[in-house]
Amino acid sequence: MNQPPLQPEQQPPQFRSQAQPPPAQPGYQSPQYPQWQQPMPYPPQVPPPQMAPQKPKSRKRLWLIIAIVVLALIVIGSVASQAGNNSQPATTSQQPQQTSQPTQVATKAAVTPTPAHKFRTFSDGMFAVGKDIQPGTYRTRVGSTNCYYARLKDFDTNAIISNNNTDDPAVVTILPTDKAFQSQDCGTWTTDLSAITSSKTTFSNGIFIVGTDIIPGIYKNSTSLGCYYARLSAFDTNAIISNANTDAVAIVTIAASDKGFQSHNCGTWTKQ
Repeated sequence: MNQPPLQPEQQPPQFRSQAQPPPAQPGYQSPQYPQWQQPMPYPPQVPPPQMAPQKPKSRKRLWLIIAIVVLALIVIGSVASQAGNNSQPATTSQQPQQTSQPTQVATKAAVTPTPAHKFRTFSDGMFAVGKDIQPGTYRTRVGSTNCYYARLKDFDTNAIISNNNTDDPAVVTILPTDKAFQSQDCGTWTTDLSAITSSKTTFSNGIFIVGTDIIPGIYKNSTSLGCYYARLSAFDTNAIISNANTDAVAIVTIAASDKGFQSHNCGTWTKQ
């Protein structure tokens, strides 16, 4: 502790030993010591003011961007609403705006193939009409050596309605009333009656369909021995309109009403 300051012109007191207290003296007064004064307390030290932490700039910037975007959306919506209310049809003086459209890739439509026509066919043998084969007109599209065929009114080779021997292409109509049909060495019979000639104005040996294989008109043949020809009203060797056997040149008129024309060993016929 700090000693109290000395008073001016005052002697410091002298202390005796505690074992021997000073004798009391008459007229002696004990010295008066000044009262202890507590030193003045130091004023409390105030810490330096601290700076308030600054908010990150990025957060302020984010809020600013959000506010700008919201304000822009409000302005755009207001302008679009006013434009929709005040929209008027464009005048002819204004150029139309070109808008880009996605390029369309041309696609080919699927082509459905036309189903091939199914022709009825049969070959050699004896066949029951209506069961084994159906009535109709059939032809052999190529010649076949020693071909023999016959329409039959019964299942008997002698029950002949009509028949033919030929090495050339043939055409025959089988009627529903026929009982059977016999074919021997004739190849394939078919309901495909399309043309077998390359030209409709020249032809040689066989039975031909008028209007399909050949056209009507006047025809002349080349010289040939043992020639036989016939105009037919049906595809039957017995359905004869007119016929002839000749070893010389022949001229014949094939009418548009003729069904067929038969030629055997007559050479080449040419339209005049």
